[in-house]
Amino acid sequence: MYSVLAVDLDETLLDGESGVSARTMAALERWRGSGRRIVIATGRPPRSTRMIPPALHSYPWICYNGAWIEVEGRVLYETTIPVEDARRIVSAILAAAPDCLLGVEIADQLYTNREGKWTNFTLVSDVLAHTTGPTAKILTSLSDMDAAQEEPVNGRVTARQSEIFLQGLPRSSRALISPKYDLVQVMPSGASKAAALGWLLDRWGLSQEDVVAFGDDVNDVEMVAEAGLGVAMANAVPEVKAAADRITVSNEEDGVAVVLEEFLR
Repeated sequence: MYSVLAVDLDETLLDGESGVSARTMAALERWRGSGRRIVIATGRPPRSTRMIPPALHSYPWICYNGAWIEVEGRVLYETTIPVEDARRIVSAILAAAPDCLLGVEIADQLYTNREGKWTNFTLVSDVLAHTTGPTAKILTSLSDMDAAQEEPVNGRVTARQSEIFLQGLPRSSRALISPKYDLVQVMPSGASKAAALGWLLDRWGLSQEDVVAFGDDVNDVEMVAEAGLGVAMANAVPEVKAAADRITVSNEEDGVAVVLEEFLR
């Protein structure tokens, strides 16, 4: 039977107000009370994860899509893009799309060139000048990047800028393209929610077969695919649904609780 719950936050565990319903919280408490484990696995940076309901603060957190593991304020694991490669990536983005929304995450601080959908940031005029340390994540707008197309050849654009950009990434990094959130996320090459979860499982003497995992977006695909039971939310992107063993109802309908309650009867 499954002994570990690995669950994404936004549009999975959390509702539209970034809260947890009474039904879902009751299911989490019963799950943990039965001796099972809970792991939060999110693309959020640690500082943003700390804004979730206090009742979730005692669980291990996988942040930055797997580049950071934190337990009750103690960092257990961290991986980053080397500063030289991070600067190369930022320069490439600026060359391809000079006016794009751009941000770098360094030491749990986001430096960005303009106000946008992100929170808890430092607004700077020159992102490259602030890319001075190992980087957990580089962020840009997918639509901004693809709007800056190369000159057409024979009246046709040969490739999207995001596709061209992906082909030139350093080996120390990899990118996730998320149309759902209009987002390109460049991360350390070995970072994923599944890999970070595996790091924890090894220390607990458990395996992916012991996990029930929930997710909704492309950064959840590997975690959902590798889990003993992978569950996609009804509001998940097609890639997550294709990787999942089953589909539950949406986050607004307590989709996580619906499944957990089956194991808690």
